[in-house]
Amino acid sequence: MTSRGEDGYWIYDIAAVSPTRLLVTDNINRTLRLVDSQNGGVVSQVSLPGKPRGVCLTGDGRAAVALPNEKRVQFVRVDGDTLSLDKSITVKGTILGIVSSSNHLVVSNQNPGRVEKITMEGRVTHELNNQTAGRELFKWPNCITTSHDSHIYISDRGTNTIVQLDHNLQVLQVFTSHMMKEPGGIVSVSNNQVVVAGRESDNILVLDTTTGTMTSLLGQAEGIQGPFTVGWCPDSQKLYVGRNGKIGNLNVYTRT
Repeated sequence: MTSRGEDGYWIYDIAAVSPTRLLVTDNINRTLRLVDSQNGGVVSQVSLPGKPRGVCLTGDGRAAVALPNEKRVQFVRVDGDTLSLDKSITVKGTILGIVSSSNHLVVSNQNPGRVEKITMEGRVTHELNNQTAGRELFKWPNCITTSHDSHIYISDRGTNTIVQLDHNLQVLQVFTSHMMKEPGGIVSVSNNQVVVAGRESDNILVLDTTTGTMTSLLGQAEGIQGPFTVGWCPDSQKLYVGRNGKIGNLNVYTRT
């Protein structure tokens, strides 16, 4: 999915639009791309006013993209196979992860680490940080996903944990495992299963949220090395794994 004149790309986040279309943020080249999941070709792309991190669909024909350096969320219209810039909103922090939940956005912030629930206009309605949690919950909150039962999951690469919250950002559980090092991309594949990329452990793990156990789904034997992000399409039952760098790639795995 590299365009002419590019030396490489950094896939930071993936959002499945349909069984054949993926939204991919390219941090290095400041673009959001609509990618054909079958052949890897770029169907459409739009230049962004900053280096993007997280991306999510908002359910109204748009996607929301986190621009941390600009402290903004950029909305992008997804009209069939065409992407176009929409409005943007200002946020108060350096956001990395972003997900849509109950007509709001939930975002992860750094310096200091925290999670916020904001309106589509940028107003903060709920906030969770180490002070309000009463413990060191976040060091480097990274990517976010949400399940159909409205639970929210945040990967924190500083604490090597996955934090589970309810829709009001109340802490439900905190998960960790010796198998997981520097968790990055995270995606819910069912109400009780979350898939996470272990960047330093070179694996893709499945977290069973009912038991708290993590098992290895993919590892070095399957070509997993330094995975950065994961995406999931429920319709095709396909898992997408992205890696950054000049040899960055996007691998596809089918659930059996």
